[in-house]
Amino acid sequence: MNSRERVWRAVKMQRPDRIPLDLWVVPGASQRYGHELTELLQHYPLDMGPSGYRVPWEDEAQCEYGSWLDPWGVTWENETPGLFAQAKSHPAADDAALERYQPPWDLAEAGCEEIEQTLRADHSRFVLTGSIRLFERLQWLRGMERLLLDIAEENPSMLTLRDRVHEFNMRNVRALLRYDVDGIHLQDDWGSQTSLLISPRAWRRIFAPCYRELFAEVHAAGKLVFFHTDGYTAEIIGDLIELGVDALNCQVTCMDAADLARRYRGRVCFWGEPDRQHTLPFGTPDNVRQEVRGLVTQLSSPEGGLIGLGTVMPDVPIENLTAMLSAWNEWER
Repeated sequence: MNSRERVWRAVKMQRPDRIPLDLWVVPGASQRYGHELTELLQHYPLDMGPSGYRVPWEDEAQCEYGSWLDPWGVTWENETPGLFAQAKSHPAADDAALERYQPPWDLAEAGCEEIEQTLRADHSRFVLTGSIRLFERLQWLRGMERLLLDIAEENPSMLTLRDRVHEFNMRNVRALLRYDVDGIHLQDDWGSQTSLLISPRAWRRIFAPCYRELFAEVHAAGKLVFFHTDGYTAEIIGDLIELGVDALNCQVTCMDAADLARRYRGRVCFWGEPDRQHTLPFGTPDNVRQEVRGLVTQLSSPEGGLIGLGTVMPDVPIENLTAMLSAWNEWER
């Protein structure tokens, strides 16, 4: 069984030979560990491979010190090299700008020039592509405070902006679906540490219809929907599954993992991950192994339903990264 089949089987609950491995490494961690990290990943090869897609609105320098203007008109600043920049100015912040704002339509189908070549070179691993956001894009265009007020008031101009961003996302998804990729990656961080950022009712009314259309487009092409959302999102996980999410990366450790397992195990493939705020940076290797084993016991089944993912920040000791990968790798069928 190769990596590509392993991931498909895990998501579709068709008994993969082991839990597939995935890893997100921020540039600061790559810079810190370099050759050590390369050697570690040779020992624990990942089951997710590159797509060749270059996201045309994500600046390659976004993890370097400085500021720049992106193609959406958002100004970004980074004061901590190796980590990600923060949005500092918002092109649709005032109401007049909100009314006339248009996305960079010409970029919706750009960045795909190397996908075919990449897939021809090697498609033995599962290929996930895309960087599709709705709520976060609206935050960056409008500003967080203004957007939350817009949502509370159901500002018609904000809803028009939502529709424009959604249409951009649909065009982007359709462009990516022309290629032999396996899944599309969509992401919006919907939670704080303790609750949703907006009411579940507003989420269902304003945002769920856009997700439904996006997910349906992916499924119509025979691909899988991979969705990432940070924070406490327990109130909408059932909705995301109903809307069509196949693999869900949520911060399980912000919530009650046992309750999530009771309600959703077997209904969605959980996509990671140990606690990146406490256990990975500050725990011992034994703590990390114990947490991974707990996630496997709670969230997976003999049929599948789990992809072993970890997020590696610069403060994660290499010993803890090794412990995490070795613990995911223990679980063979």
